[in-house]
Amino acid sequence: MAKIKFILQGKSKNTQIYLRLSISKSVSFKRKTGYSIGVKDWSPSTGFPKTNNPFSKNLKVDLKKLEVFIESSLNKSNSEGIEITSLWLNESIAKCLGKSEVKEFDYLIPYTEKYIDSLKYQSTTYDGKGVSEATIKKRTTILNKLIKFEVKTKQRLKVKDVNLAFREKLIDFLDIQEKLSEGTIGRYLKEVKTICNDAQKNGIEVSSQLIHFKGFATKGFKIVLSFEEIEKIKRMKFEDKRLSDARDWLVIGCYTGQRVSDLMRMHKNMIEEHHKFRFIVLTQKKTKKIVQIPIHQKVEVILNSIKGSFPLVFTKNADSNSALFNKYLKLVCEKARLIDSVRGKLRNKKTGRLEEGDYPKYKLVTSHICRRSFATNFYAKEKYPTPLLMNITAHSTEKMFLDYIGKKPIDYGVQLAEIWKKEESTK
Repeated sequence: MAKIKFILQGKSKNTQIYLRLSISKSVSFKRKTGYSIGVKDWSPSTGFPKTNNPFSKNLKVDLKKLEVFIESSLNKSNSEGIEITSLWLNESIAKCLGKSEVKEFDYLIPYTEKYIDSLKYQSTTYDGKGVSEATIKKRTTILNKLIKFEVKTKQRLKVKDVNLAFREKLIDFLDIQEKLSEGTIGRYLKEVKTICNDAQKNGIEVSSQLIHFKGFATKGFKIVLSFEEIEKIKRMKFEDKRLSDARDWLVIGCYTGQRVSDLMRMHKNMIEEHHKFRFIVLTQKKTKKIVQIPIHQKVEVILNSIKGSFPLVFTKNADSNSALFNKYLKLVCEKARLIDSVRGKLRNKKTGRLEEGDYPKYKLVTSHICRRSFATNFYAKEKYPTPLLMNITAHSTEKMFLDYIGKKPIDYGVQLAEIWKKEESTK
């Protein structure tokens, strides 16, 4: 006699429920039901959800209905001489649920996994195959948030479920549960829409509201170090080798304009001589662009002080290295007395939330201050045309560069006015 049993495969907080149909001791078929549940809410002995909450109680009723439907369909098919196969079971489950066979990639999590996997084959704007490791890591972080969101809502979401109601619930979840900043939430929403747009291109059904599903950007605080502050830091002496190395990396960063992922990969083997000038030549990790950075005199002084080499890194692990650099930078800037009050956002240790306010500058310093200080300090100076700076920072457009340093195109008018005033004064 045929037997029907519901089983879980896996031990995650959101595990698929399978229906196993045993025709005989040697013949059985197993297919997904489209339902999922947390392991702690499942009873292996009964093969049904525990009735410890409303969600589980309703799910148990649905599975009971499915069980009766499959038994009835099985009896009818046997009487009509229809062969029982795995395809028959798939179609029967789909018929009971009132829908055509559901494909795995109709669901948000599996499609997001597929999307992330496909990024390594994606052509980038920098004429390379595949995006950077950092980009894949960011998308994977979003995937993990979506998985946690499914666990929280206790439902397996389809791509077509990404509508305006989903957007509101996701914002609340990322804000209240995950305690993410407004800017991060806005970026995550944009990414979720990108994933769904990609799904639509591949024939997956999406919500009619997707066109209205939008992310958002928030005002950022652009903290920079002036040339005077950089010089003040450069003159600082430290007995702690980690702090002296952090100081040197900071100065090098402010005169090379690179992200920390490229800054702390710099090595003397990257130094090349062209037309009697010395350059640091590297391929940026994020953009895959080759940049040729002239070695500024202040960088040359540091390199000469350590026999032509760059300072030591703090650890071989890139993520840990960046975290330690951020930690030591704050100590270096605190000891350099960068204590003027600056507007910014700082994480409240008690609430875990970023809070806007006025803080001593050293508390707001991160590794990114190197790249932003370079771009800001040299911008709009007659001797340093913007395209030259963009060639070092590797911004693709002038608009991106100006947004990055918080300037508007009108600043060019100011620059031109200053040049004309200077010319007039020399007549």
